[in-house]
Formats: sequence, structure tokens, C-alpha cells
Amino acid sequence: MESFLTAEVSASAVRWNLALLRERLSRGCKLCAVVKADCYGHGLRALLGVLAAEADWLAVATPQEALLLRRLGYRRGILMFFSACAQDGSGGAREALEDLIAREVTLTVVSAAELDAVEAAAVRAGRPAAVHVKVDSGMGRSGTPAEDLAALVAEVRRRKAVTLTGVYSHLATADETDKEAACQQLACFQAAVAAAGGGAGLVLHLANSAATIDLPETHLDMVRPGIAVYGYQPSNEMTHRLPLRPAMRVTGRLMQIKAIPASSRCGYGLTYTFRRDSRVGLVPVGYADGYLRTFSSRTIMRVDGRDVPVCGRVSMDQAIIDLTDCPTAAVGDEVEIISADPAAPHSVENLARLAGTIPYEITCRLGRRVRRVLVK
Repeated sequence: MESFLTAEVSASAVRWNLALLRERLSRGCKLCAVVKADCYGHGLRALLGVLAAEADWLAVATPQEALLLRRLGYRRGILMFFSACAQDGSGGAREALEDLIAREVTLTVVSAAELDAVEAAAVRAGRPAAVHVKVDSGMGRSGTPAEDLAALVAEVRRRKAVTLTGVYSHLATADETDKEAACQQLACFQAAVAAAGGGAGLVLHLANSAATIDLPETHLDMVRPGIAVYGYQPSNEMTHRLPLRPAMRVTGRLMQIKAIPASSRCGYGLTYTFRRDSRVGLVPVGYADGYLRTFSSRTIMRVDGRDVPVCGRVSMDQAIIDLTDCPTAAVGDEVEIISADPAAPHSVENLARLAGTIPYEITCRLGRRVRRVLVK
């Protein structure tokens, strides 16, 4: 059965964005596209062919995401961000670790304690485990403390069934105007790597989308763009703003239209009052689909090229729009819920501003009931 909602995901937009990002890199610097969280909500299955052809590596957060890539036939490098210590220690988790190694997924290591599990899984898998050590260079999130990197690297290199292939970190403020903290993180990372014996033979990587665009000194051996791959600016504070093309357009169909008199109210709580005799339409989208309740009476959708307001509270599965100024609209007509035009009031970026959040959250919240379809 066809879904009520469709997210059209543009292959050409993603190719364009990756080409723009490539242009920022020096020769030999690899591009690792981040595809965690179902390609930030855009649909891994839809986009995998494009990403596999255009990126050198792909990065995921979880074992499930990494193994799905292999099941879908992806054969190039995969970096898994979650470390072995994220596993719960159950038999299933141990088997997953073994499966990751057998399928040549590069693991992240952040402590010496987890190396026993990694090494044991590698022995069972019958092949060495490739690992990247993550260092906390100042973000205060995951990673071994910078001062402990040398000891951890030495410990990894002592393990016969574990092969160190890279060291990386993550930047906290690369998307801000003030780059001082990001530059301090770069210096911390470089000092930690030097103290651990240097980066010879290793892949060193640090740059996210913002740093890929704005901080070429952080590119090192590989960059890891995420949100920019899908066409959204990392922030409004960037020194450089690439002409990225948003990849997603979300549509639905009008499922009911009716006339209501002036002074009628609508939605939960009856918070919206129509000031004139009106013609309203019902759209099958709600907060269960990622269309936030905070959009209630504050956003627009587009029908037949006209902007029409959302009226009343957004429900779990439905939203009401005012079609009075769109008299030709009929049941079954397309409704553009999210636009791929960054200047449109209902673009991902403008909806994020309205909600007081970031584009990442708008796309990642897009629900499972929304069908992802690859378009040109």
C-alpha cells in the first residue's frame, strides 16, 4: 500500500554537495560521508548507491547501522563511531562485535579496558580487528583523554589481533564564528598524536561539515561531513557558505476538504479561530511523522503553488490548512509539507529556526511512515 507521505530525496543534490565538499580538499584527503541515523533521516537505502559512488568511506554510529551497510552490499571502508564499550556485554553483543570484525568494519576504541573484548572477538573471527582510537581533544564527550592517548596507542599496538589504522577526534565549535576553541582542539589533537609516536601509517581525521567548509587546516588525512552532504548549512555563523542544495522535499495529499463558517474553531484545545467563512483541508501529517507540534498555527504548506497556513494544533497524524485562497484545490491534490528550496518559509532550515532547533533535528525526526523515494 502506498504511503500517505513521501520524502523525495534528490540524487543530483547529494552529488552536487559532495562535489562542492571535494573541491575544499587537498589531493589525497579522503571524504568519509556520515550516514548514521538513516542518512540523517533521508533514507540510507535510497541514497546508498549515490554515496557509495561518490564517497571514499562511510561512517555510522551503531553496529546495526554498520552491518546493514554490509547486508546492502557496500564493500568499502566503514567507520563505526560507537566504541566497543557501548556494548552491554551480552552474548548477542559479543557476537555482533565478532560479526563487525569479520565484515571488516573499523571499530572505535576509547579505553584499554575494551581491548580485551575486541581482541577476543578478533580471534574468534579469525582476522585482526582494525581500530581507530578516538581522543577527546576538548569537546568533553567520547574519546580517551588527550594525555592518555600515548598509553592507549601503545596498548593497542601490543595486541596481536588488533591493528591500529587511525586516530581521530571531534570538533565542538567549528560551526561558530569564533574559531579559537576549534583551533585549540586541533593543537591538542596534534600534540597528543605526536606524543603517541606520530601519525605515520595512520589515517588522522578531525573535520566535520563545518570544519570541512571553514577550517582547511583541520582536514588532515580525511574529513567526515554529515549535514552538508544532504544540503544544509552547518550554521549561520560560517565564514564560508557553500551553495549547497537541500536534498529533501516532503509531500502528502489532501484527504478531506470542507467549508466552515466564520468564528469556527479547530484542533485540540480549539486554539485557532477562523475570522471569515473558510475552506479548510486535512493533511495526513503530524508529530508522529516528525512534523512538530510546535509548528501549530505558525507554519505554511504549499498547495498549487500557493502558501497556505497551518491552522490550530498539529495532531499526531493530521494537520489542518486554510485553503480559502486556493479555491481550485481538490481532495487528492499534492501538498508540499517541506520544501527543498532553502529560501522557502517551509524549508528545513526555516522550520528549524521556527522550532528553535537545528536542521539535523528536523530531518532526523522524519518518521518511518514517510516513504523515501530517490529522484533525479
